[in-house]
Amino acid sequence: CALYNAWNVRDLTAWVDAFTPDATWTNVPSGETFTGPEGMEQNYTNWNVPFPDGQVIDITVLSGDDFAVAQFTSSGINKGPMPTANGTVPATKKALAVPFCDVHRLIDGRISATHRYWDHASVIDALGL
Repeated sequence: CALYNAWNVRDLTAWVDAFTPDATWTNVPSGETFTGPEGMEQNYTNWNVPFPDGQVIDITVLSGDDFAVAQFTSSGINKGPMPTANGTVPATKKALAVPFCDVHRLIDGRISATHRYWDHASVIDALGL
């Protein structure tokens, strides 16, 4: 849960350090893929700017030697602009609480690949977009 604790306390360094240097992160609903430390920082920023007080709550993690699956609710208020495939959306000031699922591949305890899933329609509905 170090990754999610880093998010909840806004520790970007700990967030990036949770990944291997060549890690990939794919946001499945949006089709975005990020690679390496710069990519992990960009992905973090893409969520932190629109949801600066966002929290991961109700988390359940199942793990084995080379994988971890995390189910959680992401909650927060959209206080900043949000980048999307169709351009940047201004802050809506609306709250959301949406279920997410992250599937992580691990190498020596660090994340080498992540696929993140969420119901995109629920986000759009909650934010009134």
